[in-house]
Amino acid sequence: MKLDVTNLQDIVPISRSAVRRAARTALADLLGCYSIVFVDDQQMQKINLKYLGRDHTTDVIAFPFTDAPLTKDDCAGEIIISAELAKAEAEKRKLDVAAELALYVVHGALHLAGFDDTTPKQAAEMHQREKEILDELGHDASRLWKPIRAEQRQNRR
Repeated sequence: MKLDVTNLQDIVPISRSAVRRAARTALADLLGCYSIVFVDDQQMQKINLKYLGRDHTTDVIAFPFTDAPLTKDDCAGEIIISAELAKAEAEKRKLDVAAELALYVVHGALHLAGFDDTTPKQAAEMHQREKEILDELGHDASRLWKPIRAEQRQNRR
């Protein structure tokens, strides 16, 4: 699997090695090339409006590409992450921003791996997998994931 990490913001330092480790753990044995892009809130709001019709910033958007990857080099999807929102959330809850970013990377990667959080049952399964991966990566998942987050997403749709 190939992972491209692009940083288009200067608010939060990005550890490319930590991002790759989180994404590889979440994507496991999938083939293909995946792109992870870090942006600020203004850029995220523009992307969210253009592609999803939602005029607000958000934490992470995953774009799976329509065709399943056939080889290790086929582009399979892209994850866009607001590093600025991750920083604000981490500060609000007195957490390390790197852990919050890991949550966003894992969440986006799981979407690309086929997980969904549209229904309560799907969200519970996805969040359980997120917790397992974050624990494996050495982050305290119980402090990172907030159940209210799924409710907030539902209300914004």
